[in-house]
Amino acid sequence: MNKFGLPKGALVLGCCVTILFAGGCASKKDFYVLQDDMQELKKRSLDSGGESAEVYAEVERLQERIAELQGTIEEMQYRIVQDPSRPAPAQGQQGSATPALFPEAAGVQSTPEQEAVVATDVAETAQVQPVEELAPEEVTLAEPVESDGAEAVQPDTVSAEVTEPVVPDDSQLFSNAMQLFDGYEYEEARAGFATLLAEYPRSSYADDAQFRIAESYYNEKWYEKAILEYQLVIEKYPEGDARASAFFKQALAFENIGDAENARQRYMQLQELYPDSDEAAAVVNRLQ
Repeated sequence: MNKFGLPKGALVLGCCVTILFAGGCASKKDFYVLQDDMQELKKRSLDSGGESAEVYAEVERLQERIAELQGTIEEMQYRIVQDPSRPAPAQGQQGSATPALFPEAAGVQSTPEQEAVVATDVAETAQVQPVEELAPEEVTLAEPVESDGAEAVQPDTVSAEVTEPVVPDDSQLFSNAMQLFDGYEYEEARAGFATLLAEYPRSSYADDAQFRIAESYYNEKWYEKAILEYQLVIEKYPEGDARASAFFKQALAFENIGDAENARQRYMQLQELYPDSDEAAAVVNRLQ
């Protein structure tokens, strides 16, 4: 016995029935097992010879609750089979959802208005609203812009005209570079002569432009670089009028870096190739 006045077995069995009822998760097999337990409990109570009437009454009450619960579940299963569009209660909330959807299952008589509300909710839940097809976005071109005294400009027909820079002729390029050279702006002058050589490689000013590049390095006392640039005049322009001067200035550059042997070789080549030139006359004393 306990504080509820029931045998321990009856109390435990009653709690199990209550849990099954609240959870709404009992099956027919569970009920049959429970009924067998009830019969066993009844028999044991009668055999005990004490408090049999009280225990028997409690057992009878529990059996009635079992019958009610079984009938409620069977009714719910029948309704679900007949109307599969009804949404099933969420997992873990089956017991609490039953009275809301099916009031009569909990012993509450529903009114016609309540049934209409439930039917409307179920129908709205079961139906899937069609998605309206999105119309393609309309793109509106800007209106032509008009100005006073000017024709309208069409936005979709305007194209930017790329104006290529106009390169001066070889004569103008050489003149501009020489002005820089005479002004001792050697770096800028070299850039001007290089432009002439790139744009007009066969120009009559080409050999002179190359020679002035070599001269600019010589004037800056960058003799090694000057020797290389003079060599380009000698090799690339064999018929040019600056070739004799290139031999002479290259020999001087060799002397300035202390290479007397190469300087002497260049003087001798100058006399052999251009014996009547002013540069050949200037090296006579250097070869003695």
